Amino acid sequence: MKNAICCFLVLFFAFLVNVAFITESNALERTKLWPNMCASCHDGTTAISKDAIREKFQTVDAFTKAVLKKGGRCMNILKNDEDLIRKVAIEIGLKE
Repeated sequence: MKNAICCFLVLFFAFLVNVAFITESNALERTKLWPNMCASCHDGTTAISKDAIREKFQTVDAFTKAVLKKGGRCMNILKNDEDLIRKVAIEIGLKE
């Protein structure tokens, strides 16, 4: 009987740890801005691709200024949130 209880407890705690890691990784995926907000348009056809953005704008500041001043109408949702623009720039790998 003690072996069954020990086995159950080990499996139960293994399950809890597994759920914690799955939940954390899903939360990290949900908080990524580029795939959730930008990638669908910035595919190289509809709008400039992520790689092209990296080539054109070397720094977070340059990218942020460009979005704030020259971003198209579809970028209006970001024009009032400089912090969000900076987060996207960092996420795609621009230098600070």
